[in-house]
Amino acid sequence: MALTVGTPPLAAEQTHAPDPGSTREPHPARLGPNRRLGILAIIISATTMGAAGLFSRMATPSGAVIGESLTLGRMLVGALGTLVVLALAGRLGQLRRVRLSPSVVLGGVFLGLSLATYLSATVLTDLSRAVVLHYIGPVLATVLARVLLKERPGRVDVLSLGIGSIGMVLAAGLLTSGAASTHTPEQETLGTILGVISGVCYAVALLCYRYRTDMPADVRSFWNFVFGALGTGAMVAVTRPDLSGMTAQNWAWAGAFFLICGLLALGLLVVAGKHLRAAELSSLSYWEVVVAIGIGAAAFGEGISPIAAVGAALIVVAMVPMLARRQPRRRRRA
Repeated sequence: MALTVGTPPLAAEQTHAPDPGSTREPHPARLGPNRRLGILAIIISATTMGAAGLFSRMATPSGAVIGESLTLGRMLVGALGTLVVLALAGRLGQLRRVRLSPSVVLGGVFLGLSLATYLSATVLTDLSRAVVLHYIGPVLATVLARVLLKERPGRVDVLSLGIGSIGMVLAAGLLTSGAASTHTPEQETLGTILGVISGVCYAVALLCYRYRTDMPADVRSFWNFVFGALGTGAMVAVTRPDLSGMTAQNWAWAGAFFLICGLLALGLLVVAGKHLRAAELSSLSYWEVVVAIGIGAAAFGEGISPIAAVGAALIVVAMVPMLARRQPRRRRRA
């Protein structure tokens, strides 16, 4: 299977343009971005990702740190599920015909590393700190897209992203004085480092999704899971997490985590990255924080401070301009 250099979206479409005399319908990937589909995908993805904290807590034995193992299972189940979908649709041949590129490989590897370090950071440091450090990613991805892909976020994009970022910080409780941390200084330091690594890796993964938009979403999702599993598997080989304390109940929650927060959430994240610009993807992805706060209050009785409530409201307000923007007219290539 050939490995080619990842190309920006326009160049990829030009590379795969149909023959002038062809009477076949152009492949859907050769049409313009479907913004409505991208918005629906990121909303569902962020909602299910927001439930990751619930599933990972219930799947983790007391005192254990198994974020790498949970992420590896998440990726393996996602790859297997996507393979089944491709087989049922009679599209397995696409895996052989569609060429890989560095952006496809790196997108999967960095997503796996991001999710693994994020889950471990939530155990080693305060959840609010881990969340804020992880969500450096969307902001950094917007900056990188401006530099590398020449995507120019408009005033509405910048305003929406800024309001959403402020809301995320407030909702995470970073500006409120809470109880003393229950973690040791060594754990706090390691958790902070892992949180920063998580955010940077997430930014690279989101940027990679802006390349090779000619690739069908189901095929891209399969390779995303495969290379994510390879990256996370390397972490598991190094850290060797202890799974001996896993009970039947832990494994049941882990299985649900693999399906809902893996196959569904990450598969739709690829679809969203294909159809949305980096600024739009970043602003709408903060919905995950609102979902996580609501689940924490409903499932674990975690209180929501007035400042956190204001932060959640700001995130919703920041989403409104993105949701209200009209769908650009899609044009077929001549």
